[in-house]
Amino acid sequence: MKEATDSAVRLAVIGAGLIGKKHAALIKDLPEACLVAISDVDTAVRRYSEELGVAFFEDYSDMLCAVSPDGVIVATPTESHATVGMACARQGMHMLVEKPIAHNLQDARLLVDCAGDYHVHLLIGHHRRHNPLVQAAREAVAGGQIGRLVAVNVLWMLKKPDDYYQVAWRCQSGGGPFLINLIHDIDNLRYICGEIQRVYAETSSAVRRLAVEDSGSLCLRFTNGAVGTLLVSDCTPSKWSFEQSTGENPFYFRTNATCYHFFGTKGSLAFPDMNLVYYENDTRAGWQYPLASRNFEVQSKDPLVEQIKHFCKVIKGREAPKITGEDGLRTLAVLLGALDSGKNGEPVEFVWK
Repeated sequence: MKEATDSAVRLAVIGAGLIGKKHAALIKDLPEACLVAISDVDTAVRRYSEELGVAFFEDYSDMLCAVSPDGVIVATPTESHATVGMACARQGMHMLVEKPIAHNLQDARLLVDCAGDYHVHLLIGHHRRHNPLVQAAREAVAGGQIGRLVAVNVLWMLKKPDDYYQVAWRCQSGGGPFLINLIHDIDNLRYICGEIQRVYAETSSAVRRLAVEDSGSLCLRFTNGAVGTLLVSDCTPSKWSFEQSTGENPFYFRTNATCYHFFGTKGSLAFPDMNLVYYENDTRAGWQYPLASRNFEVQSKDPLVEQIKHFCKVIKGREAPKITGEDGLRTLAVLLGALDSGKNGEPVEFVWK
């Protein structure tokens, strides 16, 4: 494992698709990081690497040997995350692996264990943990500002354009909104509310009639006794989704609507407007008394930038990983459990060690 230094952290990117190129461009603008190389099986990416002024490698193994980076961002297709990640671990490279950690739990476990065996940091790209709004919600809920958590409700409802599903892999298992989109919300809930103990799901493909779901509902039970509901669909005009509500991704039309609601014994919090509703006097609490409200002020930051900065600090030993490989494995387990539940009609229990 490489020694941390006070100089810029030398990073390489494996996989230069949409998100890989985004990571590469962000690294180039950060003083604490230095982009040293890009690897992709598509040789057309060479031109992009030249534009950024960094070395290009068609074979990531050659890249690791040639430039020996301090850390690697793995943004290849999900099916190859474990293979690429384990190769990086064996070379002593710290990793930020895009979400989901792998396409199944067996590969996820192999990757987590390999990173542990070679004593390298494995971070998973659930970047919303770095969104100041999500961090503020965690502080409010986990910090007790709404009292003991009772329940949470999540809406992820929007319409993907019809040509979105003209890409073949999106019509196959794993290409629907559960694994592509809802996995972010599940990770947010685990981060904000605590571990999930049980999930029961209903899924439907009645609208698009594809092999993947277009709609679904989830019922959750958390280990702390709280319950949750999630409603998801990608075939309805709606203003209630994380992307539209927060404006985190400028590709989406912003609606400024609320998409999460957290309910506690002392108050309720709407997200992302961060409006807290509560009784000012505990002796005058009940449905016959007026409610007070206030908003949390949250400074906006790009979570993808914050994620890379955090990765650099982890490599230098200045911060502990905000989301580890084990964490990413658990988020994946809940999503796969939800898909199994939707298929089999039975709740899925999780036993965490």
